[in-house]
Amino acid sequence: MEKLTIILEPMTELSEFANLQDIIENHAGVGEVAVIFKEQKLVIQFNLLQTSEDELKQLISNHGYQIKSTNTER
Repeated sequence: MEKLTIILEPMTELSEFANLQDIIENHAGVGEVAVIFKEQKLVIQFNLLQTSEDELKQLISNHGYQIKSTNTER
């Protein structure tokens, strides 16, 4: 199982954080989602169960969020 960490560009509205967490959690093939505020960045960690990193990055981008960096642990 892969653990994917995505760091997004800073956002201003707290409601945006919760909205993005819901989008990811409701996507098929994603395990538990952890949202972490770190150095004024939103860090999202989750397990890739039945989906790919590229698919999730596309999902996040499609909802208007800018990804700063990603890291996958195997």
